[in-house]
Amino acid sequence: MRLFKYSVKLASCCVAACIIASTAAVIAQPKPSQTNSVLKLTPTQLKVLRSLGLKIALPSYIPANFHADKVLVEAGRENVQSLRYLVVYQNLSADKCFAIESASGGIGDLPSGSRSYPINSPIFGRSVLEQGLYGNAKQPTLLSQWWGEQNGPFYRFVGTGVIPELSNCSNVTPQEAVKVSQSIRYFN
Repeated sequence: MRLFKYSVKLASCCVAACIIASTAAVIAQPKPSQTNSVLKLTPTQLKVLRSLGLKIALPSYIPANFHADKVLVEAGRENVQSLRYLVVYQNLSADKCFAIESASGGIGDLPSGSRSYPINSPIFGRSVLEQGLYGNAKQPTLLSQWWGEQNGPFYRFVGTGVIPELSNCSNVTPQEAVKVSQSIRYFN
C-alpha cells in the first residue's frame, strides 16, 4: 500500500512537471517578428533582400489576400549603381499582382500617362502614379515615379505587364496602388 501511495505521488509530480515544462516552452517561444508580419515576407525572402545592403522600403499596407510571391535581387559586378530588388506581390488566386522595385541608381523620369493619381508619401513626399503604356505592357498599366533621396536608393510601384515577372496577371485598382504606395516605409 505504501509503495502504491509513493507511485501515485511520483506519477502526479511527473505529470505536474510535464505540464509546467510544456507551459514554460510555450511562454519562452519567440513571438513572430512584428516587422515581418507587416512585410508579409518569409525569413528567407527577408534574408535575400538584406543581402544587398540597400535600405529596404516596402509597403506596410498590402490588399487583403495578397502575399509576397517572389523576391528578386540583382547586384552588378562593375559598380554599386546596379544594386536592385523587386518584390512581387500576388493575390491567392494569382489573377492580380504588383511589385515594389528598388534601384541604387541609373533611373530616369517617367513620361506622363493617360491618367495620373496623386501620391502623398509620409517619407518620400508628393509624387504621382501614372496609368499608361510602359515597359512591355500591351495595355495601360500602373507605374509610379521613382521616390527616394537625392543619391538613392530609389523605389517605385510597378503594375502588370511592365516587366516579364508581372505579365500573367492583372492590376489592382489605381486607388489600391496609391494606398500601397503611400504605405511604403523603411524596414532596416
